[in-house]
Formats: sequence, C-alpha cells, structure tokens
Amino acid sequence: MKITITPTHQQLSVWMNTFVASQDLFFIEETDLAFFDRELNDVLVVPRREFMAHAEYKRLQLANSYLYWNIAERMTHVLVAQPEWIERLDVSKKQRLLQIQAESNRGLVFPASMLPEAPKDYLVEVNSEALVVMQHHWWRNLSAPVKERFLKEHALEWDSCDSYPLPADAPKHLRAFANRYSSRHGSNCLSATLFAITGQAWIADEWVHPDTFTASLQRAEFRPVNLDAVPGDVVIWTNTEGTIQHASYFIGHDLYFNKSGQTFFNPWKVVERDELFREWSHLECHVYSAR
Repeated sequence: MKITITPTHQQLSVWMNTFVASQDLFFIEETDLAFFDRELNDVLVVPRREFMAHAEYKRLQLANSYLYWNIAERMTHVLVAQPEWIERLDVSKKQRLLQIQAESNRGLVFPASMLPEAPKDYLVEVNSEALVVMQHHWWRNLSAPVKERFLKEHALEWDSCDSYPLPADAPKHLRAFANRYSSRHGSNCLSATLFAITGQAWIADEWVHPDTFTASLQRAEFRPVNLDAVPGDVVIWTNTEGTIQHASYFIGHDLYFNKSGQTFFNPWKVVERDELFREWSHLECHVYSAR
C-alpha cells in the first residue's frame, strides 16, 4: 500500500528562506543591453561564459532555482543585482525586463494561478498565458502560509509524494532517509545509492559525480553481473556513450531505495520496480553486485 510523504515544518522553513536567492539574476540578450544602459551602473553585467564558470554563481541553490540548463542560448549576459534594483526601474523598463525573463526559459517563472498573491506588476504574458516572475524583493514579503502552500504545490512538479513503506527486513540504516525530504540541494541518485551500500549517512547529502561513483563501487567490490538483481545489488542506467544517468539500490520485495534528482524537492523514496524501470526504459540497464 502506498503512503504519502510530506516535508517537515523545519524543512519547509529552510525552503522558504533559500528557494529564492537574495541576489537577483536577470538573463538578457546583448541587443537589449542598450535599453537598460542608464541602470547598468548599479549591477554587474557578466558575460554568460564567465557567469557559468564563476564559482559563486555555480552554487547549487542558484543553479536549481534558476534552472540554468533550460536558459535559452540567445541570452548572452547575466545581470547580477541587489533585490531593490528592479524596484527602482521605471514601469516600462521593469516590464520589459520581466518579459525577457519569462521568455528566457529561466526558473522562478510560474503560472500566475499558482501565486494569486504575487504583486500585479510582476505579471507578464507569454503565448496568452499569465505568468509571474519571482524575485527576492516580493517573495520575502509573502506570508509564511502562502509560501508553504506554494512550495508544497511546486514540489509535486519535481516528484510525486507517493511512496512505499520501507520493508521491515530492509537495512536498518535506510530508515534515517527513506521517504524523507532534504533541507538542502545537492543529494542525488548516486550519493543515495552509495549511502545505501556503505551505511555512511553523510554521503547521502553529497552531490556525487559518475567517476566518483564508479570508483566507489569498485572499492566496495561491486562488479557488473549478467543476473537479475537480488537485495543489496545496485542497478545503473547508462546512455549510448556509457555515461551513468541514474542508479538505485535494490531493497527486495520489488522495491528500490531511490532519489530522482538533486533538488530538495526530490525526496529519498522507496519506489516500485516497475515504476522505476519504466521511467528509465530508454536507457541501458546494468546490475552491479558484491556477491
């Protein structure tokens, strides 16, 4: 029987404080810079290439909130601004900047119906749809109940809140994480899987990359096998180049300990085999075992 998981009040409190960074980012085309020329002395105008290589701006909180990987290639520059800067723009320039943001495919742009409490001057229209562009200045002034309701709804766009109870015979160390959300970004499927096989709780909160994951599996004496998975085995999905795209830990009872993404909206879950394998059916599947 499925269960429903929800973030704790403490986790929601952290989400509310970190979901929208205190530093505003605006993605813009070079041809639009002249339109805002007089206002640019109060911001940093960063070429996109430098921005994406900058240690400060590569932080997971920013990348996950603004969805860097979705941003249109035509956006050649990033305006790094303090939250009050946009409030000082005149109406026409403010609307133009917000329209560019909504059309850039960046994150923190939502259907207006999700946040009817948003200020009207942050609404724009794209393809006949009313959208709200979220910025720190007005997000911080929303009430806690409004933020909580919105974040719970938004979390469901990343991952279902449905899960399965952890079986009684599952490894005991999984109880600390199974069917729980995180308070911070970073943990991904690879760190979740390594935690499951090592029992090292701190690893569950790390952001692990494929080469680190593969080397860790080898040190734990896990090897590929041409057999069906048994409890304690790891299942890995790779693309046509052999790069790992996902990994999960087999608990038994057709259930897996799994994490579907690196955001705090992706909980550590107990998922059913058919659901998991259906999601990754477009990739090549491999079983790794220490048996």
